[in-house]
Amino acid sequence: MPYFDRPNRSPWIAQLAADGPPQPLDSDVTADVVVVGAGIAGIATVFFFLRNTTSSVILVERDRVARGATGRNAGQLTTYFERPLSGIAEEYGWELAADAQRGFDDAQDLLDLMVAETGAQVRVERFTGHLGMFNQHHLEVHLTSMRIRERAGLRKQTCVVSEEAEFLSELSEFSDLYSVVRQGQICELLEIDEDRYRAVLSARAGCANSGLLCQQVLGYLQRTYTDRFLYVDCTNVEQVVVDRHQTTAHAGSYRITAGHVVMCTNGFVDHVLEDAAGSPIRLADDQQITGRVAYMTAFVEDASRPPAAMSYIRNTIIGGDTPYVYVTRRTYDRGADSVTLTCMGGPEHPFQSQNYERNAAFPGKLLQAMDEEVRPLAQPNRAPGQQYDFHWHGLMGYNAGGTRVVGAHPLHPRLLFNLGCNGVGFLPSIYGGHRLAQLVTGEQLAPSVFDPR
Repeated sequence: MPYFDRPNRSPWIAQLAADGPPQPLDSDVTADVVVVGAGIAGIATVFFFLRNTTSSVILVERDRVARGATGRNAGQLTTYFERPLSGIAEEYGWELAADAQRGFDDAQDLLDLMVAETGAQVRVERFTGHLGMFNQHHLEVHLTSMRIRERAGLRKQTCVVSEEAEFLSELSEFSDLYSVVRQGQICELLEIDEDRYRAVLSARAGCANSGLLCQQVLGYLQRTYTDRFLYVDCTNVEQVVVDRHQTTAHAGSYRITAGHVVMCTNGFVDHVLEDAAGSPIRLADDQQITGRVAYMTAFVEDASRPPAAMSYIRNTIIGGDTPYVYVTRRTYDRGADSVTLTCMGGPEHPFQSQNYERNAAFPGKLLQAMDEEVRPLAQPNRAPGQQYDFHWHGLMGYNAGGTRVVGAHPLHPRLLFNLGCNGVGFLPSIYGGHRLAQLVTGEQLAPSVFDPR
């Protein structure tokens, strides 16, 4: 039975409480810091600014809290980059690559701190996630990354290789980093019953609703910092002007004057960034953020199953045009009961227009393809052709460099960035917020692969 176009319905937005009436900007305002964008990057940035500094902060959102990529993602808690750590090390050196990885790894603790201090009731589940690999190239890339982690004393990952792997004899230089197991164990870890995949990389993983986290943390900030925090939504910042002494964000007929402005948007929306002379302010070419529309589906399972996350490489060469696919399984709170929600994702398409329609229907042809290609990995016992409970897409920001942009513009230190979905899951956004708070307090930070250029 062919699938037809379906509504765009995110399970994370479905869990949000009612927003209440809009709170748009209705006058000129002044603060020490203005943060643009109330997704997970903006909320985390504001949390750490208010917690760790005495700054007054204004948070500006064009829509409602967490309605962009934050409410339309895969909701994963992993610390992978969008490119292999070994590739980052080749470009920046192993020390800077390891420091970047350490920052992402430590964001697990930063998330726990946010949840504990704000009293957020969002469900956070942690477990071991698994990545399926099927050729020698995959193993060499990831084992090289593991070697960097080992050298830097980072959290260990584990790797197992099938005794039936045709390339096993070619991996001798990495023999201390993996174990040889029967092919059946590979299939058990990846929850599949075919022998294409020959190795598994396992690491700490998890899942949580980043949209719900944002909404609950925002409520805490509004209650706690009434004297130095203002949140406005339904307010679009069209232009930001940066000079030596201050920044000015223009939103309709009103102006927000601040000592610093922090861009926490997807990075490719229609904000104009200029200096006092009217010249555009840009990042390096490989840091320019462009959009990709990611597509995901989910179904409720009748039987309870433990949380899990599996990714399956599909490119012969890592970095090719075929996206990996992933499956996450979690406990999903739905009204008075909790169920198992299994999510599938992977398909991505370049952002082709200036007006992404976030409520556009989910294409039936794509739903058909996912049901045929990913559903057998997610739940082989699920019959093909059934309707899905959720089908959603989100506009994500990436760049050619494959690393997030976190820090102050080198020529305009009053302009800061925490943007780019260049990390699997939303932990990199939390790390970015914490790093910016350190920067604004005057802490001397070492150079980073994330530094704006």
